[in-house]
Amino acid sequence: MCATSEQKAVPLPALLQQEEAGKNENPTDKGLPCTLYRRRWLMLATLFLLNLSNGTMWLSYSSVPQYTAHFYGVTLDEVDWFSVIFFVVSVVMGLVTIVILDVVGLRASMYIGAGTNFIGSAIRWLSTADSIVCSHDYQRSGYMVAMIGQTITAFAQPFLLYAPTKLASFWFGPKERAICTTVASIGNPVGLALVQLVTPFIVTGVEGISTMTWIYTIPAALSFVLALVAFWQNKPPTPPSPSTESNPEPFLKGIKQVLMNVSFWVLLLVWGGGAGLFSAVLTLLPQLLCPYGYINTNIGIWGGVMVLSGIIGAALASLLLGQTRMYKEVGVVTLGVAALCFIWFIEVARLEHQSVNIAFSLCTFGFFALPLIPVCMELGVEITYPVGEATSSGLLWTVSQLVGLALVLLAQVLQTPLPFAPNNQCSTSSNPSSSPSSSHTCAANSTSSALEVDTPPQDLTYVGLFYSTFVCVLFATFLFLFWPKYKRLDSEMAAKKATLENDVSGLSHNSTNHCM
Repeated sequence: MCATSEQKAVPLPALLQQEEAGKNENPTDKGLPCTLYRRRWLMLATLFLLNLSNGTMWLSYSSVPQYTAHFYGVTLDEVDWFSVIFFVVSVVMGLVTIVILDVVGLRASMYIGAGTNFIGSAIRWLSTADSIVCSHDYQRSGYMVAMIGQTITAFAQPFLLYAPTKLASFWFGPKERAICTTVASIGNPVGLALVQLVTPFIVTGVEGISTMTWIYTIPAALSFVLALVAFWQNKPPTPPSPSTESNPEPFLKGIKQVLMNVSFWVLLLVWGGGAGLFSAVLTLLPQLLCPYGYINTNIGIWGGVMVLSGIIGAALASLLLGQTRMYKEVGVVTLGVAALCFIWFIEVARLEHQSVNIAFSLCTFGFFALPLIPVCMELGVEITYPVGEATSSGLLWTVSQLVGLALVLLAQVLQTPLPFAPNNQCSTSSNPSSSPSSSHTCAANSTSSALEVDTPPQDLTYVGLFYSTFVCVLFATFLFLFWPKYKRLDSEMAAKKATLENDVSGLSHNSTNHCM
């Protein structure tokens, strides 16, 4: 078996020769050591930037809905589809992405994800051109072009979200996997936090939509170039750990094994429900709070702080997991505290003048909720080993998007008109910058019906009660029904034991020959 060592990056031609020479051979058959290549950090940074860029695309329009509606001449319900389309496309493309990642490889997936993310962002920027948004033939042409670009960027999301565990397994050592998975995965939440914090300062008027789209095109273009440079190999010439040396199960056989794994079904429910709930809360945060006197600026800051505190929690959890491998124990603590903090938030969100309680409850909720990313992603690989990494992570993310979509749509069913809301801040026409006189220069697009009538405040009490019950069920399920078997760790321990036995046997043989 192999012993891990850190090596400097080998020149590209030499690496290609090494890979070609050993294409169909096991490196251990040649006595090659396990190797950690320094360029893995460039790959990790690139995947982080790609997920960050894609996250900014997801909620950029939804973070300034009034201005977006005015600019494109559409209703607020149509603006919501800029974010909802991400849920829909991710669910539709989930299985296709898993096949490409596990069968074709990491390189193809990164090129597809980076390419579609950049192309979609460029089309979004193109939609703000006067020749398109001011078209006299079709007044909604700008919106349609922007929606095409948004759909293409949504197409990129599963290729980027499903990749961290594959990158961690193929390029990083056992103690680095949790860190790699965390850093690569939290790029998307960082993008969501960034867009909520920064976009209101970029878009201070309707004309700011054009500025916003080209600013968010810059990281998409940069990450696309970096992806072309960093991901020119699916796998390193020599593996980073003994478990990487084993060939994964064929795709269809792997799917069957996963679907017959009871522990994975429990994890699928817990992670899908938890991540879906987090996305739904982030999407519905303004609707939950604005009827009770909380302005959009503060709500955006609280949402950003919730995600940023979660990033800190996820980073600490990944360090702890890398040293202890206590996946379930960390998951139980984080999910349990997150559930309590979420119930706390739901209770104070329906009260006025509770800014401190709301900010603190959201901050602690995020701090304990986002660590479930490294916990569940690594657990998915552990309990389904040797099935391909993209199969487990892909199914987990797909279900989370499906649950998130269901929870958002369910909120529209459960909400009821709020009869009395004296401090309502949900009005769109109350914003002076949203008046037709300050809209885009195209007169055809300044008559959005969404801005002529105040948005009636909605009572989301039943939504909050359902969400609170849901998160309690998730915690109880994880605590009492999830009993994992760490197959990848067991495989690596068996490999180390075999190596030690071989070393001892070799020493005994040499000692016997020396005595003779």
